[in-house]
Amino acid sequence: MKELEDKKRTLEQTQDVLNEELVKLRAQGRVTSSTGSTADVQKELSQQMEQISEQHQKQLTNLRDEIRARETQMEILKDSLQKLQLSYEKLSGDYDKLKKEETDKSGRLQEMTLQQERREQAKQDLKGLEETVAKELQTLHNLRKLFVQDLQTRLKKSQKQPEAEEDDVGGNVAQKQKISFLENNLDQLTKVHKQLVRENADLRCELPKLEKRLKATMDRVKSLEQALKDAKESAMKDRKRYQCEVDRIKEAVRQRNLARRTNAAQIVKPIRAGVNPSTNTSTPIPTIRGGDGGDDDQTMDE
Repeated sequence: MKELEDKKRTLEQTQDVLNEELVKLRAQGRVTSSTGSTADVQKELSQQMEQISEQHQKQLTNLRDEIRARETQMEILKDSLQKLQLSYEKLSGDYDKLKKEETDKSGRLQEMTLQQERREQAKQDLKGLEETVAKELQTLHNLRKLFVQDLQTRLKKSQKQPEAEEDDVGGNVAQKQKISFLENNLDQLTKVHKQLVRENADLRCELPKLEKRLKATMDRVKSLEQALKDAKESAMKDRKRYQCEVDRIKEAVRQRNLARRTNAAQIVKPIRAGVNPSTNTSTPIPTIRGGDGGDDDQTMDE
């Protein structure tokens, strides 16, 4: 921007010098060819020089204002770009963090699903064990009932036949051993049954908590995915708005350059001696540019 301003200033100075020389040459030619007084010609020349000076001063002021406006716009665009970059970096960090959290939560979800399957399997095993224990208890109850009946029968027989007592002792010992074995099995099954009942109760108490935690985790994952989606959409909108603003500023600068070239400075045609000033018409002075004037306009358009 500074190089552009220096280039413009050099071209304007060159144009001023050439315009002044052109006016002087025309004035000298008019002095030699006119019959008017030298004082009138000098006065006319002085007025034209003042007009040229005022016009160039206005052009310089307009150019400086335009350069300042462009510099201000460039600063605003740089600030906007920096903010967008910071926002993009923040969104990228949030996205990576969300991806990591999603991976962790997926692992935890799989682990909780596996635990749930194990609990279901434990429930099925417990149900089968309960059925087995119930059958064993029923068998033991039947054996006890038979044993009581057998004892009652033997007691009646012993009262009627005391001499057969020795023969019945061996049978009673075998029955007692069988009953003792069944009672030991029943005690073990009862202990296992109680332990399984306690574990089942603990699992049933823990299951609602785990289901609640799983539901909260899934809700959190959904909310994070929605937040990530909203952040991406917001970033895309900001980027489009920034690009539209840049295009609008470029178009405004191009239109202003076209308007400035169209409304180039013009010099009033000098009044010849013996001619009424009211009937004098003004002719535009051709704009004199340096050798790289085209490159300068192209640079301004860019």
